[in-house]
Amino acid sequence: MDTITIRPFTQHDYPAVAALGNAVYPDYPFSESEWRHFDTLYDGERLKMGRIVAERPDGRMLGWAQYNHWSDTYHPRKLAVEGMVHPESQGRGVGGRLYDAVMDMMASLDPIVLWARIRETFESGIRFMEKRGFREVRRAWESRLDVAAFDPTPFTEKAARPLQELQITTVAEERRTDPDWLGKAYDLHLEAVADAPRPDVFTPPSLEEYVKSHDENPDYLPEAHFLVRDGDRYLAESNMFRSEQLPDVLYQGFTGTRRASRNRGLALALKLRTVAYARVHGVREIRTWNDTLNEPMLHINVKMGFVRQPAWITFEKRLHEESRDTAST
Repeated sequence: MDTITIRPFTQHDYPAVAALGNAVYPDYPFSESEWRHFDTLYDGERLKMGRIVAERPDGRMLGWAQYNHWSDTYHPRKLAVEGMVHPESQGRGVGGRLYDAVMDMMASLDPIVLWARIRETFESGIRFMEKRGFREVRRAWESRLDVAAFDPTPFTEKAARPLQELQITTVAEERRTDPDWLGKAYDLHLEAVADAPRPDVFTPPSLEEYVKSHDENPDYLPEAHFLVRDGDRYLAESNMFRSEQLPDVLYQGFTGTRRASRNRGLALALKLRTVAYARVHGVREIRTWNDTLNEPMLHINVKMGFVRQPAWITFEKRLHEESRDTAST
């Protein structure tokens, strides 16, 4: 193994971390500014994150690793771990050094559960986690839609039925016309997202966290955040995010409906609007992810022609048995 130094991440490391991540997953490139935004989601009080890097004596970054809370399954002692090693340095022990160091770094938090996500094509990463006691607990399918090839005709009539007494609007429009739009959008999101499959108990985001992940996200598109409105109330939503590095690709964010309004075709109607937006703006491809247990949304995507890609696997490692006290913390 090359002589390496493990040290804390600093603000000066963003360009190198972004470049390294893009080398490992070139199909999912992220810019330095996007990295900086993601890090603002961790306030250091409730949501914690710590990152370290591995570098050679000449200063070249070989890899990085981090721990962090997941906001939608928050528990002070349940954490996610993540790390990447540059393709040219993989298989030389760098990942093992980083893993051991990040475990030491979060020891004071006394974690009881660790989670990690890896694309199923990354076989060496899967073996790495399994060797360290992680086991697969769930999968999320990635799907991609060829925007130019999509034909909305078979869905138009069905999607129009539930909208006869309803209206589709956007966050951009609601901002201009309704001073109470944010509270109503937040209320809808809390109810709709609560039932999305996840590896642990749902914890609702605060309004501040919601704003950070949407309005303050440089990739958020308020004009592509579609809402179904019934009078003064929002019933369903579907939003889109851009990519700084892939200008002809859009990422589907969250599509969800209030419980009492499900099975009415609202999600399909909104998905058609997102595709129409993508076509008007010259987007080549829409990418989305759905947990394998989310059958209703998977069904919609398959019917629309989204093509399934390799899955992203969630791994879990239990370090301690969870007592009743820790479960309610």
